Amino acid sequence: MSTFFKFRQEELPVVGELLLQMFTRDRSAFEDFSAEYNDEYLKGVSKQIKKVNDLTQAPTLTAEIKKTTTELYDCLNDIVPKLNLIAAYAQRANKALIIKVADFGIKQAKKDIKKKNVEGYCTKVKVVEQNIANNIAALKARGYKEKLGKELSTLTQKVYNLNLIQEEKIREKKELVLNNHEELNKLWTMMADLSKTGKLIMKANKQKSEDYMFTHIIKQVRKPKVAPVVKKKVQPVVEEVKKEALVEEAVS
Repeated sequence: MSTFFKFRQEELPVVGELLLQMFTRDRSAFEDFSAEYNDEYLKGVSKQIKKVNDLTQAPTLTAEIKKTTTELYDCLNDIVPKLNLIAAYAQRANKALIIKVADFGIKQAKKDIKKKNVEGYCTKVKVVEQNIANNIAALKARGYKEKLGKELSTLTQKVYNLNLIQEEKIREKKELVLNNHEELNKLWTMMADLSKTGKLIMKANKQKSEDYMFTHIIKQVRKPKVAPVVKKKVQPVVEEVKKEALVEEAVS
């Protein structure tokens, strides 16, 4: 795996552009050194820089995964009060249930919610839903309404769907990173060639030779941008105070 010198991946297109500018400046020297540095070479490097620069989906996917994860966890949290209500009805109907309250499955389902184990929760909640169905009469006698079960089912389905979306986006991001790495390596090979050859053929010109050094380029890439100085407008009130002060000085 390439280290790309000390550059961050997102800096590579910028570095490529800088090297391409110098290549264009010193084009005749490159062509004199080798006929390989022709229009086709220039187009190839430009195309690769653009390709790497356009690979902006990873940050987008990261944001999408984060958003989906937040929705997923919020949904899981919304399920807890529903389970607590079902547990309360089960405890009230304790003696009339065909199973023990401890075996209703609610405690186990809540454990998986706490661990953010979506697959585990989706499996455990099926036990809860089955026990509700098997004990519906006893639960209804204690105030349970079928609407509560439907709400639990709807939220569970939403959690299941969000989890599928999240897994797909994570898989997509992993594939993208692998694909990106190939493209980044390709660009890096081109950049390393420009840097090495540029230093060689510009050796007689110390300044130009140093321009091609990555140690020099990294300083250019990370050079802090100086914020433009904004001149503040003098408020009319301040001007008036100055005028009054001058008048007083003249009178005295």
